[in-house]
Amino acid sequence: MKAGYHYFERRIAEVNGMLSDPKLEEADRAVLKEMRRRLYEKRRKHRDQLFANSAAHLARVCLELKVSAVFIGGLRGIAHDKPGKGNTNVWSYRELEQRLAVTFENYGIAAFEIPEDNTSKTCARHGCEVVRKPRGLVRCPFGHTMHSDVNAAMNILKRGGGRVPTRVKVLSFIPTASKVVAVNGKKNSNPA
Repeated sequence: MKAGYHYFERRIAEVNGMLSDPKLEEADRAVLKEMRRRLYEKRRKHRDQLFANSAAHLARVCLELKVSAVFIGGLRGIAHDKPGKGNTNVWSYRELEQRLAVTFENYGIAAFEIPEDNTSKTCARHGCEVVRKPRGLVRCPFGHTMHSDVNAAMNILKRGGGRVPTRVKVLSFIPTASKVVAVNGKKNSNPA
């Protein structure tokens, strides 16, 4: 997602650079403005397609695993709806949340937004404060270490009323504008 965003940002910056030339003819300026408008539109469509492919893939995986409810971590106190270049702005997180909720509903899976604040700071298994280590790991005083995102996801599950599993299998995939590719190489999924 970020790579696509930055690609379009570079292209838009190039067009803006050409537009800033005071010697540019008005006809050329009109062509460049249209090119810039199309780049913004392509960037939006690219993001929307990534969201749609990701949501459909997740819904199909949930159906295969017989998941009936999903808890989505909801951001609070972050200006993620304002334009900008920060992570949450690049992701357009609110739009992703809405796409997930609609897609899960269409697949017959209940989706709930759960506040995610401080979920990576507390051990999901023991409820104690964890120590953040390099590379996104957290260490519990009771001796186990896990990735902070996995710990946060388990805390979100717990807040939603779910039971924290003793073992977790993380499924990884890479969404593209045309399909979703499993990182472990087991499964490719084309959007339905």
